[in-house]
This record gives sequence, structure tokens and C-alpha cells, in this order.
Amino acid sequence: MNDAEKITEIENIIQSQNLEKIFEAVSLALSIQDDEDRDLYLLDTIRWLIKNEIWQKAYGAAQLMSESYEKSQALQEVADYLASVGHLEKALMIFTESEKVSTAESLAEWQKAELLHNIAKCLRRAKAFFKADEIWEKAIVIARKGEDSPSFQDSEDSSSVLAEIAEYLASEEKIEKALSIGREIESIDKRERVLQQIAAYSQQIKRVA
Repeated sequence: MNDAEKITEIENIIQSQNLEKIFEAVSLALSIQDDEDRDLYLLDTIRWLIKNEIWQKAYGAAQLMSESYEKSQALQEVADYLASVGHLEKALMIFTESEKVSTAESLAEWQKAELLHNIAKCLRRAKAFFKADEIWEKAIVIARKGEDSPSFQDSEDSSSVLAEIAEYLASEEKIEKALSIGREIESIDKRERVLQQIAAYSQQIKRVA
């Protein structure tokens, strides 16, 4: 069976919602030769398991992934599920694993910052506010470093992540923090756009007050 056939079979298993074929889906995903496709289809399988509340198997499958963007995503989604059902201690442990993978050397700075931003949002939802703020600070430092990349696209992507962080914090009524991030974004277009959005959130907060 070649990679294309394996991918088709995984898609058919997930679409059919046949939980009896969980191990077959994971095994097929693990046997895909292409590294990127293997991690992508493992992530799809893990999301299917989480949706069906089979988090232990989802966590086990995540452990088998290479140190990649998708592995950090998978661990984050397992942890987010656990936090949502009240298993906060276990969730925090897995969020820490996701954080560690998110800073893998193979990832671009903007990818690291984006993953950390997503972890921080999950932690804030779980009311782990101090840890969320700590991870946002880490994401901001990494994204600012990414803005200095010799690659124009990596620099722009890093500015985009900083804008996402600033906008999210503004939506959570952390206006001063959002402004401190937004004002230092190197991309002029992204800086101007996010400062306008922060101003809109600020006005909305004042009207509600």
C-alpha cells in the first residue's frame, strides 16, 4: 500500500466513524513515508480520537509524532480537552510538553510564537492566568526575533503573530499590554491595522463601562 492509498484509507475510517478501526488508522498514519503527510494525518486521527473522548489513545499517538508543529498542536489539543473536562493537573503537564515541542530548532520563529500563542489562549480559558501570561511573554520575544529574520516572509509572518497576540489581548480587555505589543510591530501595514483594532476594542470597553 503506497502513501496515497494509506491516506485514502485513513480518511475513509475517520469519515465512517468506525471506532473499532482506531488502531488501524493510527498504524496507517505512522507508516506513511512522507514526514509531513505522516504528521498531518496523525494529527487528523488524534483530533478524531479527542472528538470521541478517547484522549488516552490520542495522547499516546501524539507521543509517536516527530518533533514538529503538528506534534505541538496535537499535545495542545489533548491538553485543552482535558482542561475542558476538569482534569487540570494532567492538562497542565501536557501543555508543558506542547510548549517544549513548540520551540524545536526545526521550526521558524513565527511558527514557535504562533504555537505558544495558541497554548497561552488555552491556558487562559483554563484560568491558568499566570502561566498564560508567562507563555505570551515568551511568544512575544520569539516573534520579535523572527521579525529580524533575513527572510522577508518569515519577518512578515512574525509580525502577523505579534498582531494576533495584540488583538487577542485587546479582546480580553488587556488594552495597555496590547498597545505595547502593537506599537512595536515592524510591519507598517500590520502595525497600523492592529492599532486600529485595539482602538475599536478600547472604545467598546468604554461604552460598556
